[in-house]
Amino acid sequence: MSHRETSPLPNETWLRGSPDSLGTGPERLSVVLCYPATYPLGMSNLGFQAALAAFRGIPGVRCERAFWDPTDARRGRSLESGTPLSAFDVVAFSVSFEGDFLVVPALLAAGGIPVASADRSVDDPLVVLGGICSILNPEPVAAFVDAVLVGAAEGLVPPFVDELARGGRKEKEETLGSLARLPGVYVPSLYRVDRRPDGRIAGFASEDDAPLPVVPAQAPSGSGAPQSLVLSEDTHFGRAFLIEVYRGCGRGCRFCAAGHVYRPLCARPVEEILDAVREALPHTKKVGLVTAALGDHPDVRELLDSLARLGAEVTIASMRAENVDSELARLLVASGVRSVTIAPETGTEPLRKIIGKPTADGAIVEAARALRGAGLERLKLYFMVGLPGERADDVEAIPGLVREVRSAFVAGRAGARLSASVAGFVPKARTPFQWVAMEEEKVLRAKLAALRRGIAGGSGTGFTSAGPREAWREAVLSRGGRDIAPAIARFALEGLPWKASLKRSGVDAVAVAGLERAPDEVFPWEIVEAGVPKEKLLASYREARSLITDRDDAGGSTREK
Repeated sequence: MSHRETSPLPNETWLRGSPDSLGTGPERLSVVLCYPATYPLGMSNLGFQAALAAFRGIPGVRCERAFWDPTDARRGRSLESGTPLSAFDVVAFSVSFEGDFLVVPALLAAGGIPVASADRSVDDPLVVLGGICSILNPEPVAAFVDAVLVGAAEGLVPPFVDELARGGRKEKEETLGSLARLPGVYVPSLYRVDRRPDGRIAGFASEDDAPLPVVPAQAPSGSGAPQSLVLSEDTHFGRAFLIEVYRGCGRGCRFCAAGHVYRPLCARPVEEILDAVREALPHTKKVGLVTAALGDHPDVRELLDSLARLGAEVTIASMRAENVDSELARLLVASGVRSVTIAPETGTEPLRKIIGKPTADGAIVEAARALRGAGLERLKLYFMVGLPGERADDVEAIPGLVREVRSAFVAGRAGARLSASVAGFVPKARTPFQWVAMEEEKVLRAKLAALRRGIAGGSGTGFTSAGPREAWREAVLSRGGRDIAPAIARFALEGLPWKASLKRSGVDAVAVAGLERAPDEVFPWEIVEAGVPKEKLLASYREARSLITDRDDAGGSTREK
């Protein structure tokens, strides 16, 4: 009995092609594109959909999909035909979140593929990694993959497929050597990590003329905006058509990888966006505008007005408070937006200056007031604790700011809802805070508990928080090198708790994520060169340290003087 007979495909609409076509032309290469989480999460991810479109758009490529659900007896098989992963030529992972690294070994094992790259032969599929984590830091899973595709799928996939399809069957070493010469392709087995006596990284070396560092591939000129290939009710956005409207962010917030990795910045032309939306509108009215900084698009008002006139129902991720005035708030609501997230990040203006996001308290409150005036239904606030330079009064000020926003947005209005979400700050690779130590788990737990009492208990506002244990796990996965691969494998394959997996593998989480780094530190991810140059990141970090020192010397209050 086929997989489709036992588990019908979800109710999908394909904007180009269909699940049955699997590709075009005589088959040259079979690929299974894997998302290391469930179908609803994977099909809500624009990066995954962009990779699917890139593979499906090449003649001769049969591309199916696979997802991870540990409760599904069919895990390790493709969604479309139920084929085991081991039967494909290429198993490609699209990874957007470091926590999903933990699924890679499990999905390989479920698919009948040796987990370690070194244990695979020419008879096994080629295992590759893509997605934003391939740019940030692919080293924690370098031992599990044969190649890492670094950069935009539109610029990577066509030459990658051509190289694999050229010349027929080759020995694995020959195949990897030829792939390593392609722009944006990183083959971990061709690189050596040299260490100092104290265990710190001294540098890297490459073999067979493999480039060092590896530079990400860019999307070809005129390739258009990444957008949904498939619409499905079984996603977190409910059949929404997703399209990237602005790539990157020029704000330079010191904690944010998106503002330092996605280069060059690119604002999509409004007409290009509208043309894509017009093609999707016969199938759905929901349109998700994907970007880190919607308000920074130079023609955002024209875009929202045009989408409203087309009858679209728009969803967005977040807005900078200083971008929101009464007119933009009206356009957001008129285009169907029902929920907006504003991220003050912390409770005080001095700390926002330190982290590179100098938003005034008044701007946050005025944005809430403008959104209220436009009739917005739901407003979310996002905060972090454990930030560099954070003091007790920065944390204590968060509930007060939430109350001010609640008064501006909710008071006296039936049906309006305000919620606050708080997470522990995780120092990210390729940001000015990559030198920063992660705050202790017990300290984060105490701060989150105090905020839960101060917000949920006193303001009538919804409250959610990410646990400090999860934040620490993310920090280790974000900052670790190849030496944490055994811990990942133990967690995925043996069912050990994360801390036990680290201990059994000889990994000290504090050494990986809990120590401040020296200015001359060589980080695991520097095999790949991406985003803002390291010297500029270090200059920004030093500026933050100077601001912290000045603030401590001056004393001062939580409010800007």
